[in-house]
Amino acid sequence: MAVGEKKQPAKRNLTIAHDFCVAKRKKMTGGVQIVSHQTHGIQSSYHFNCTKNKNTQNKSARDQLLEQAHREYQTGDYVSAEIHCRQVYQTDPQSPAVLLLLSSIYFQKRLLDDSAYFSREAIRVNPTLAEAYSNLGNVHKEQGDVQQALEFYKYAVGLKPDFIDGYVNLAAALTSIQDYEGAIKAHMEALHINPNLYGVRSDLGNIFKSLGRLEEAEVRTRPEMTISRTHPSQSLSAVMLLFFRA
Repeated sequence: MAVGEKKQPAKRNLTIAHDFCVAKRKKMTGGVQIVSHQTHGIQSSYHFNCTKNKNTQNKSARDQLLEQAHREYQTGDYVSAEIHCRQVYQTDPQSPAVLLLLSSIYFQKRLLDDSAYFSREAIRVNPTLAEAYSNLGNVHKEQGDVQQALEFYKYAVGLKPDFIDGYVNLAAALTSIQDYEGAIKAHMEALHINPNLYGVRSDLGNIFKSLGRLEEAEVRTRPEMTISRTHPSQSLSAVMLLFFRA
């Protein structure tokens, strides 16, 4: 079934034992250790950030409550974030921002079926919401269905070509199945959008090191360099350019 079709993949139950919020994780891939500085890139603030009113006095009670839930999510207080986001959901069940935040909250609480449900609801309300497809991809990746996750990630960046987290998630999934060339290209896309991404650059360097391409791994640390999105190897070793990460 194509990713963009109305019917979504069946939900699966899985207990997740490890912490998704760590800033640094080690991935063992075929005996090669890749150290990743990336999290899952869960999307929780789409539309919320876009519609945020800088004048607090003019915000509705609904917007203030949603903003509070968002702050609680960012600080890791998922219980409070769920309570306050649910309050908004009761009065505004069709809001993509609310649905997306609930999807993210339940992912962090390891309630993958609930996370997938709210991602699907967000897609039902807005079929072009790239962040919801990426969140759904994260659920499938944690359930071990990497191929389905890849479909969602690719569909997400197809909808939103400047979607950095989508490329980061795509790169992580490709790395997990040892598709290093594909992962390099996905990292390049993220860096092309934002050259100030030090974590992405670090992950990219680790991939090059794992492949024995030490010169390229060394070059990527040079702040005066940048990377060609179409010919990463040539740009790193010959053109000598590099992107940054913030």
